[in-house]
Amino acid sequence: MAFTGRQKLEDVRRLVLMLAKDHTRKSLMAVRTLAQLLEEIKGGVRDEHAFNSKYAEILKIDDECKDLRLQAERKVLEAGALLAERGEYIRFLGCIDRIPDRIEGAAYRLLALTKISYPSEWVAGAIQEILDHVRDSVESLNRAITALEMDSAQGHKLLKEVSEREQETDEAFRRVTVDLLRTEVPLPQLLLSREIIDMLESVADTAEEAANVLAVLYPA
Repeated sequence: MAFTGRQKLEDVRRLVLMLAKDHTRKSLMAVRTLAQLLEEIKGGVRDEHAFNSKYAEILKIDDECKDLRLQAERKVLEAGALLAERGEYIRFLGCIDRIPDRIEGAAYRLLALTKISYPSEWVAGAIQEILDHVRDSVESLNRAITALEMDSAQGHKLLKEVSEREQETDEAFRRVTVDLLRTEVPLPQLLLSREIIDMLESVADTAEEAANVLAVLYPA
């Protein structure tokens, strides 16, 4: 019976990693779709239908990620008292689920920006810079989770990269935020741009938090 209990825990641990890997892979797809939307805006495209289509893709990914989180949470809760760290697992799953949610929020505000005060080339470039850093953060987290499935030492090395990516994002965020305040843009554009940048920067923070929890749940 003890073996059965241990086996059940290992099954849950493996399943959480598998679902988390799929979740972060989909989150990365959402980041890339947002990047495509932003690239079209920077290129001068003004096709509301095309923009809405890309936003719908991001919404769909967000919904799929929520389903994956719920699947993982059910397995964690089913393990019950056998899984002493179940609270940390739930925390981890909540972290990764905030990533596509905030990408969706940034996409929604970017669409609003095109309708209220079309972003200047500089503003679009500033958003692009933060988005590039965010993509690196999510990619690093996905690689770390993939590695943890096979090699805990390599996985932990990659988890440290997530923190490095967050620091790079934070540095870019501080500089871009100051520059944005110095740039003469219409107030609606300033406010929405700041919200977009804030939401994107929070993705890197969340990825780092998820990486820190993983490092405890899956020790080297």
